[in-house]
Amino acid sequence: MDLNKRRKFIINIAYWAIIIAIIYLVFKYLINLFMPFFLALVFSSILRPLVRFLSKKCRIRHNIAAVFCVLLFFAVLGGLGVLVLAKMVSGAADLISTVPKLYDTAIQPGLLNLMENIQEFASRFDPAVVEMVEEFTPELISTIGNAVTRFSMSAVSVLSGLATKLPGILLECVICVIATVFMSVDYDRMTAFIMRQFPEKAKKLAVDIKNSLYMIILRYGKSYLLILFITFLEIAIGLLIIGVKKAVLAAFLIAVFDIFPIVGAGLVLVSWAVICFIQGNVTRGIGLLLLYIIVVVVRQIIEPRIIGKHVGLHPLITLICMFVGGSLFGAMGLLGVPLTAAIIQNLNSSGAIRLFKTSDDNESKVKTRKTYYPPNELDQSDKTAD
Repeated sequence: MDLNKRRKFIINIAYWAIIIAIIYLVFKYLINLFMPFFLALVFSSILRPLVRFLSKKCRIRHNIAAVFCVLLFFAVLGGLGVLVLAKMVSGAADLISTVPKLYDTAIQPGLLNLMENIQEFASRFDPAVVEMVEEFTPELISTIGNAVTRFSMSAVSVLSGLATKLPGILLECVICVIATVFMSVDYDRMTAFIMRQFPEKAKKLAVDIKNSLYMIILRYGKSYLLILFITFLEIAIGLLIIGVKKAVLAAFLIAVFDIFPIVGAGLVLVSWAVICFIQGNVTRGIGLLLLYIIVVVVRQIIEPRIIGKHVGLHPLITLICMFVGGSLFGAMGLLGVPLTAAIIQNLNSSGAIRLFKTSDDNESKVKTRKTYYPPNELDQSDKTAD
């Protein structure tokens, strides 16, 4: 008996290890390879209600309605993308060109002024410190100057690297548009063909996964909009207290940056604080650092709670999924792993799958027993016995 239990335990462990390995390989390698077609499927499913409306209510042929909706959708999306990309490229170019000027006009004079203040302060206690600062100042200025030069060169190389990847990105975009057209035209036929390849239980599970995915993505969007709003309020109040001009606009831009895992608010606030320290504005620099610490602490506290509450996961599970996903898969895993866990939780709670037991299982058993022995039948059996 014990041998059978151990064998069953080992088989279950191997089964789940294989599933986890498959999921890891899909997220790590295959998802990037099939990303244009995955996005095409998402876009075609989003456009499907509009295509059906135009074909049925407006009496437009289904093929023409599908092509029109896809072209209109990508025209709007592409126009917005080009505008945002143009702004980002022009902003990056301006930043690259102004960093050396900023170093010559603000950073280097600020460093010299800071070192003079340190020398003046140290001369009151120990003259040896003054000599050490005098020897250290040229080396520090040279190091920072080299760092600025390396930053400009690396930024130029990054932009040139993106320029070399641009043809591949454009090719993927074209493939995504063409695939979206094909999927939108034959969406019903394609989904029906795919569903015919699965048994009835798998069909029901696929429909449940699709419904759960739509619902959880919507809740995800609401969660991050709420997080964005809270972060915006924090930064706006902090910048107003510090005395920054146009604090509301700056807070909105920093909050948008904070949504992106790779960028974050620290890239703006910490860099801003360092520049303030170099320029001698110590009070504002300390204020910006304190504001950054508050934003990070509050974000780490509220993000698992808000996302967990909206998508149905415990905050601890959400935190674990975000950490593991970000460590293994980067920004995509930071969002994808909690999303996958939320879908599994939703399917398990609805009874579509049975991966783990919850507190509802006992309640459902109790309800089942109650419905299995209704009061009327018990009364009748008592009367028969009498």
